[in-house]
Amino acid sequence: MSQLDAAVVFVRVAPEIPYCITRPGEEPAVTFPVELLECPRCAGAIGPATEAGELACVDCGRRSRTQPAGYLDMLGEPGRPDPAPPTPAQRLMESMQFVRVYETAMRPFFGRVFAGPGARIPTPEDEFGIYREWLGLAGSAGTWLDLSCGAGFFTRRMAEAAPRATVVGVDISTAMLERAAASYRTRPGVHFVRGDVRRLPFRDGSFDGVSNAGSLHLYADPDSAYRAVFRLLKPGGTYTASTFAESDRPIGRYAARLFGVRRTDLPGLPEALGKAGFVDYRQRTFGDAFVAGARRPE
Repeated sequence: MSQLDAAVVFVRVAPEIPYCITRPGEEPAVTFPVELLECPRCAGAIGPATEAGELACVDCGRRSRTQPAGYLDMLGEPGRPDPAPPTPAQRLMESMQFVRVYETAMRPFFGRVFAGPGARIPTPEDEFGIYREWLGLAGSAGTWLDLSCGAGFFTRRMAEAAPRATVVGVDISTAMLERAAASYRTRPGVHFVRGDVRRLPFRDGSFDGVSNAGSLHLYADPDSAYRAVFRLLKPGGTYTASTFAESDRPIGRYAARLFGVRRTDLPGLPEALGKAGFVDYRQRTFGDAFVAGARRPE
């Protein structure tokens, strides 16, 4: 056990937040409202483990560890090899050099390539304005999930729009999470978790809304992701997502094959979300890029 790990302890802070992780004598560096979590293996409840800096499933004993960078790793297991990124695009997300320029250069570049020539894609601030409106974030005191949060660009904006809220960013990339946590780890109410969309480590009905910006094209099974999001939403909760529609444009099709990304059947999306249980579908298109939203019924 490292000296850093040994300094991580669990303390009871409030009845509604049974355990958080903090460092004695310091401002909270790694905190998490553990009542939101469930075991990604068996869906059991999560509590403190015998080892400092770890959580454990109370049913199957699976362990998870807080990372020195400032996030909770619910995907990797202590003593076991880390799962390898399955596609070229996801392997890029593990490169710190790529991550450093992702929000400022690479995301806008890929947006232009996949949206098609002449597409008037929104600026990041305008894009977030759509999520803020559809989710009903402004002034909220709820609990919100930024799914596939990357380096935390939209996580921060969600927290700024709802200063009294709890905002959780989850991603599979350690490099992205390291950058996100380093930038925002001291912001109250913002927490970062490593997890896989194929088995998200959160309890049913935990979130008032889920933002899923620019990530659907990285999922091998989007229909499974829709069902996972539906499970996590409270009744009446909203889901927003953005990605790229199927297209006959040669450059976009070639780039999709090169990077192993999956474009969305946009005409079929309302039906796909409906099969997962969603209602009140809406969308906005920008060339071959789009933003979509839907709601879990009350």
